Amino acid sequence: MAASKTMPWVVRLALALAAAAWLPAASSAQWHVKTSPHFEIRHESVWSPGSIGLEMEKMYSSMRLNLAMFAPWMVREKTKIYIYSSQKSYLDGEFKPPRWSKGLAYVNKKTVVVYDTGDMAKLKAVIAHELTHLYFEGFFAERLTYPPQWVNEGLAVYMEESATPEGGAWSRALAYFPPERRVPFDKFFSLKIDQLDSDTQIADWYLQAYGAVLYLYRPHTRLQFKTFCENLRGGMALDDALFKSYRVTAGLDFGRKWAVWLEGYSKPGKDGLPSGSPSASFNFKPIQISTLPFINFGAKP
Repeated sequence: MAASKTMPWVVRLALALAAAAWLPAASSAQWHVKTSPHFEIRHESVWSPGSIGLEMEKMYSSMRLNLAMFAPWMVREKTKIYIYSSQKSYLDGEFKPPRWSKGLAYVNKKTVVVYDTGDMAKLKAVIAHELTHLYFEGFFAERLTYPPQWVNEGLAVYMEESATPEGGAWSRALAYFPPERRVPFDKFFSLKIDQLDSDTQIADWYLQAYGAVLYLYRPHTRLQFKTFCENLRGGMALDDALFKSYRVTAGLDFGRKWAVWLEGYSKPGKDGLPSGSPSASFNFKPIQISTLPFINFGAKP
């Protein structure tokens, strides 16, 4: 679930389990249905968000490469997407979401619920985030377990970025993530979002989770990541799962190797961006993304 105040994982798990037994059979909203090869899209407005079917299929193409290994059913079954016409309609609707949420994923019903803000880029980001939870959490739910929060949310942010071919706010901000804002990984891996005290800390946590998952993907292979997740799902300790798949141990060893990778990630590419090593002088203007208000990384902590 993408939200401005993020749900603790135990609450998300409870909602997911509840969803297995319950999903509204009848709706007070007037739903208009569009179908595409991989989605059944129900929108409340008479007019659907522009080219929504085409946009969802483009998103599917970018997500399938990374997520079909966790959810083979996404190739042959349609996912339901409910799009309310406004935040008020979404909050007052039959799904009864928390007031701070921007989306819901019902794992066992293969359903995502969101609302339209009039901004297609943000709508796609929210849907991509929730679809990732749907596909990835379903993989763990097969063994009646739940993924580590940092892996779950980091992967969801990674898929948000994948939905934007030119890259989004997270990938740009990661290049300028100041060392003093990072949590040592021996603490980070066990840190939960509900233990954080401010939006700044939450934004930093999301950025670090995204960076950690990106590192597990980019210099490595999807097969390594799949094996890592399979071992976690099977009950293997994080340190053992990391070492078996990546020959790295959680904590200081991971932190050192990740910092070296991030330094390389932060150097200029062919287009000249990102420009140099992380710098406190970089003025990243606050913008609203799917998960929460982004924090200005040029500001002091």
